Amino acid sequence: MNLSSRRKLVKALIPIIRRAGTVVHSLQHGELAPSSKSDGSPVTVADLASHDILCAGCRALTTTIPILSEEDEGSETKALKAVAFVIDPLDGTKEYIRGRDEFTVNIALVEDGRATAGLIYAPARERLFFSYGSGLVFEEASDGRRRSLCGHIVTPRQPIVLVSRSHLDPQTKDLLTALQPCTVRKLGSSLKFALIAAREADAYIRLSPTMIWDCAAGLALIEAAGGVVLRTDGSPLLEGTSRTPKIDGFVAARTPQFAQWIEAAQKRSHLGVEPKIGN
Repeated sequence: MNLSSRRKLVKALIPIIRRAGTVVHSLQHGELAPSSKSDGSPVTVADLASHDILCAGCRALTTTIPILSEEDEGSETKALKAVAFVIDPLDGTKEYIRGRDEFTVNIALVEDGRATAGLIYAPARERLFFSYGSGLVFEEASDGRRRSLCGHIVTPRQPIVLVSRSHLDPQTKDLLTALQPCTVRKLGSSLKFALIAAREADAYIRLSPTMIWDCAAGLALIEAAGGVVLRTDGSPLLEGTSRTPKIDGFVAARTPQFAQWIEAAQKRSHLGVEPKIGN
């Protein structure tokens, strides 16, 4: 898909993701009727309502692009097509059930192993982020005003590292120790990717398994803003997702330099060497 077509597609997806987010937000403090999926993760009526809205909206725009959604039946075993919408109707369901405001709705366009466009909407915070190409990453306010997330100068600060509120595993804790001094913030959902793209944080570490729909939209945002998202072995995030949507872990960074900083800390940690922090 060329840049002009991708831009028009994202423009058409914005009201769809806003509509899904509005419904999800309106349902948060009602009867959610949560249940557990086969992998033990929770699903609510809000997840399913958002799934229906997003799928219907995407299909109304085009019938030629297949959809891979977390709420598809058997989604955990489905291979990613060469071109596909990858959607997470409600990311951060655990935090959503607990009444927190960090949950998001996500849509990504993946083409030939690359996340070429992404939208992340955090309706409770009224923050919508989207991208459709290198340097083309924006935040849109509720009144439609947009600001580019590229080109801002970040005031020198101690590195800000984001981690999952619900999936903080021992490996990640060890790495955070090796990275000190840094500011660590716990947060639910793909909002962490968006905050890195917006230069409000510097890195997001997730060393435990996750799925493509948790990452694809965030990958598009960060890469469009000049950052990187890599698997723990340094390979591209979407490598292997044509076979399985599972991802064993990743590091997302605002710049390649921050990614190198984390990689060096990993190596020092494994060798038992005292860390030396730098940007």
